[in-house]
Amino acid sequence: MGQPPDRPAFRPDIEGLRGIAILLVVLFHAGVPALQGGFVGVDVFFVLSGFFITGMLSRELSANGDVDINAFYTRRAVRLMPALLVTLLVTLGIVFWFYAPIDRGAIAGEARAVALHAGNVSLARGGVDYFHAGDNPLLHTWSLAVEEQFYLVWPLFFLAAGVLGFAKDDGRATNRLLVALATVGALSFFASLWLTSVSQPWAFYGMPTRIWEFALGGSLALVAGQRQARGPMSSVLQGAGLAMILFAAVSFSRATAYPGVAAIFPALGTCLLILGGESPGGIVGRILGTRWLTWLGRVSYAWYLWHWPLVGLGAVLDPGIGVWGKLAWSAGALVLAWLTWRFVEGPVRNGNSALERVPSHLVLPAALAGSVVVAVLAHGAMVAADRYVAGSAHRQFALARVDRKDHGCWANTLEDATGPCEFGDVNSPRTVVLFGDSHAEHWLGAMDRYGRENGLKVVVMVKGGCPVAEVPELRYRECTRYREAMVQRIIAMRPAAAILSSYDHYMSVDGKESASRVTREAWRDGLRRTYGRISNAGIPVVAVRGTPRTWFDVPTCLSRRTAQLAGARACVYERAQSLLPVAYDAQTEAARGLRVGFVDMNDQICATAWCPVTRDGIVLFTDDNHLTATFSRSMAPVFGERITRAVETARSR
Repeated sequence: MGQPPDRPAFRPDIEGLRGIAILLVVLFHAGVPALQGGFVGVDVFFVLSGFFITGMLSRELSANGDVDINAFYTRRAVRLMPALLVTLLVTLGIVFWFYAPIDRGAIAGEARAVALHAGNVSLARGGVDYFHAGDNPLLHTWSLAVEEQFYLVWPLFFLAAGVLGFAKDDGRATNRLLVALATVGALSFFASLWLTSVSQPWAFYGMPTRIWEFALGGSLALVAGQRQARGPMSSVLQGAGLAMILFAAVSFSRATAYPGVAAIFPALGTCLLILGGESPGGIVGRILGTRWLTWLGRVSYAWYLWHWPLVGLGAVLDPGIGVWGKLAWSAGALVLAWLTWRFVEGPVRNGNSALERVPSHLVLPAALAGSVVVAVLAHGAMVAADRYVAGSAHRQFALARVDRKDHGCWANTLEDATGPCEFGDVNSPRTVVLFGDSHAEHWLGAMDRYGRENGLKVVVMVKGGCPVAEVPELRYRECTRYREAMVQRIIAMRPAAAILSSYDHYMSVDGKESASRVTREAWRDGLRRTYGRISNAGIPVVAVRGTPRTWFDVPTCLSRRTAQLAGARACVYERAQSLLPVAYDAQTEAARGLRVGFVDMNDQICATAWCPVTRDGIVLFTDDNHLTATFSRSMAPVFGERITRAVETARSR
């Protein structure tokens, strides 16, 4: 298997940068509060991959006039596939040994997509929210799929460059390549900006919308060494680059429209670090080149593969694992990463593996065959798991997981709803509005039934992760825009009542503000602004009290308990720990002096100290805090009666 010519000298600062990037990702996945934007470590890897792969291919193109596609693909397969396939097989074993039966089929299906190098496409097609999909132990592999797809198309780009004469040694070859890279990168970047606001999952997971980051690193590879920064300027560049990456890591969060414009920060920061490090000796370069960071960089790929499956296992065994528990499992994954590097990656790199005994022309087919075999095994596991659930008591738990009112009224983080969003008696002149986030939506089952039975049209305005409280402190620009538009729409409609409901846990329990939590005072004032604008327009406001958070995934718990798996616990929760009294008080204070009535359904959900999660054969929750549509519909008579009383109370004020 041939090597590309003129292999560049090893740069410990870049290896240390890999260590920083993987550390950011791991700490983000562990839920460290100060690093809610640690996912930007992935962008660092993308730029670095573009830098190294473009440098390798451009040197080969310059030396030979073309690129050896087969040799390139073979090197990439040997580098990535052994560790990936081992991790996939072990993860599938963990899933079928410890995970709830209702979760196994979906994870096996994802393993099939990962083995076929299309895990990112699977997630994008499913509209999976990266920040709310912690039950998938293979979620993190989306970025590997993006890299693999980049490795597939990038050498073709250089092969085309050779055919078009871009490799001619006439002094302008580099400029022509730079123009081509800039064109590809610009198209990708503008596509990313557009899709982030139109179809965010495809912008986030898609390779075409991430290519600009690889192209950015690639452009650096083409000009590397031509204008080296020296002396103090080297340290300035690297210091600025590191500051940009760390700024993104501590200031971005799940509320950031990503990738969009925000991804420029970690991408440009990585470029500055690469540029500044071309002249050794700067203080930042010396820090990045420290032994422990370069060691982390060396095992970063294996740690990346292992950490999330192990954190997922820890969360399955202990739903209340917390940050320290996740960090402990991540540390265990680091041990596995070292073993993988020592006995899988290392031998392959050093030519001491069994692959060296395989004829070079058969290595790539063997790697592809391995992928297909694992994909077939995963597919078989998926089919077997789904059949088992369909014919067992677990079926009701699987149905509870997706037991929501069927509608097209969701406005997600970046996209607004497109459907008519009318329920109940849609022909009735009497209209009420249901406004809020997912905790408003889970009352739609009750409102729809009550509306049909009592001649009320219910207009739904729900946006996931967007509370009714006017709290720009949450740094969620799209939510602010949406909330303002809906409040104006409600005032213009003048419905008989506006029913408002939000998740309580946007509010910080310890009083500290963060990117996704606000203080009690900010929450109270934000609620009051929204309540006041609607009620002052003469529209009665009904504020629904927050409902319980069980702190464990209910369908999963019931399925694991029924299967009598190791670590399965009783599926009950403590009422006192499930509600947020400070949010209750803030809500009450926010409504003081306004035309606002309250509805509290918590006595119907649980009236005892310890609460069951099923009632009369009905599962109450779809996850750890959302009510099932079936249970919501069963509450319609009581909920409707209390809504009526709350409207009367609001009118009398």
